[in-house]
Amino acid sequence: MSGLDRRPVRSTAALSGTLAVAVALLVGLGVGDPLTVLVSVGGALSLAGGVWALDGGSNARVAGGSVALLVGTLCFGATLFLGAGTPALFVSLGLGFAVTLVVTDATTGLVRSDSLGTALRESGNALLVGIVLAVLLNLVVELDLLTTVGVAVLALSVSSSLVAFVTLQLAVLGVLALLDRTVPIVDGWLPDRPDSEGPLDTLADVGTAATDVPKSLWAVLGLELFVALTPFGQTLFALFLDSIPVVGPVLEFALSGVLHAFVGLVAVALVGIVAADGLRHWVADWLGDDPARTLSLQAGGLLTVALALVGTAVLSALGGPLIAGPDGGVTAVVGPAAVILGAVVSLLLVAGIALQAVSLLPDTGFVAPTSVGFTVGSALLFLSTLGAAERGLWTPLVVVGVAGALLVWDTGVHASGIGTQLGRAAESTDSQYVHVTGSAVVLGAAVVVALAARYLLVPVLAPPVSAEAAWRSVVALGLVLVALLAFGLALTVREKRSIAE
Repeated sequence: MSGLDRRPVRSTAALSGTLAVAVALLVGLGVGDPLTVLVSVGGALSLAGGVWALDGGSNARVAGGSVALLVGTLCFGATLFLGAGTPALFVSLGLGFAVTLVVTDATTGLVRSDSLGTALRESGNALLVGIVLAVLLNLVVELDLLTTVGVAVLALSVSSSLVAFVTLQLAVLGVLALLDRTVPIVDGWLPDRPDSEGPLDTLADVGTAATDVPKSLWAVLGLELFVALTPFGQTLFALFLDSIPVVGPVLEFALSGVLHAFVGLVAVALVGIVAADGLRHWVADWLGDDPARTLSLQAGGLLTVALALVGTAVLSALGGPLIAGPDGGVTAVVGPAAVILGAVVSLLLVAGIALQAVSLLPDTGFVAPTSVGFTVGSALLFLSTLGAAERGLWTPLVVVGVAGALLVWDTGVHASGIGTQLGRAAESTDSQYVHVTGSAVVLGAAVVVALAARYLLVPVLAPPVSAEAAWRSVVALGLVLVALLAFGLALTVREKRSIAE
């Protein structure tokens, strides 16, 4: 019996999640912009689906869950964007998060989602790497960094014939040192070769580490560099080249930058090999002992990075305005990708903190660990309905929304009770029908009484043309809410008694 899955029983929990979605749509569409509400509820279902998928075993399912988490997070970001400046924004967000909690508790069990934190962390790491990559790409393309640095270094290296002669020697020594470093790397990439000597062996013989260069040669180069930095030495070397009839002009042309450019390209290629090997080791360390699992957990972050980089680059290439520059112009290329990814990281952090914070509430002792999602989610539905009432929601919808929130809570707690006693796979259709029908009848009667009091009793006691009548209407609505809460308390007491029996 110790291995029994004690999460909320499936059928009754599914009914609670369905009721939560219905109440959220009813209240949200009654007060807010339909698109904002639909995006918020859709994001909530995507988040809950992501948590459910992460609870699975296969890498494909975990990858789908990681993507669903990012999609849900982006939907909440879109809700913020669409509802910015509107009074119903917080209502839409509250309804969406309420649906997330209830559906997550119904499908997975909020406190059992151990892989949620890992997926959020791995996707966040992928997004942070994407931000760094976007910034570097923006610097390279926007500032033409490689060309600028290359031209500046070349101009400094060939500022005079003697300086060019000394820097060419240093560049050759640098290439030889890079050969000593890159030949073993390339040899490790290639398949095993026969014992016969090949080009790599020749390059390995040519390559020389900087520590293997004789100190006397370094001393000579130092002396040459000192002389090259003096005007007298530069003039003397130029006169020397002019005094040689044929070789002098050829050397002067070669030292004008032709040889430096060739050696520089070779050095850049060798540095690229070293950087690629370092990147390979970093990626292997990043992916850990189970690369497939790590990549599946990072799927959402990697997909978001790819879409942001490619999407902003394509829009920039097509001339689409992405972000205003300091001079009033438009910043092209991939710079906006870093801003977009930074916003996604922030949204993901907020979503993760919110979900993890709710899962820790049972530690306080005020919420049962088996029904924390149902309890907090229905409370958010209740509060969001009150907020919608402040925004002008039609009174019947307010009363039905509050009753629906209580029914969601009651159904979820009932599902948790059955799951705790009999296990998640228990058959609960009959119990669900009896319990939910009884609760619905009680709450339905409360709704009828509340609406009758609002539309029949209050107008008779105080005509709505006076301020006192408006005040009494508010009081009546408050009494209705208190009555509904009392019904909910009565249902809880009845549930506890039935369990005890």
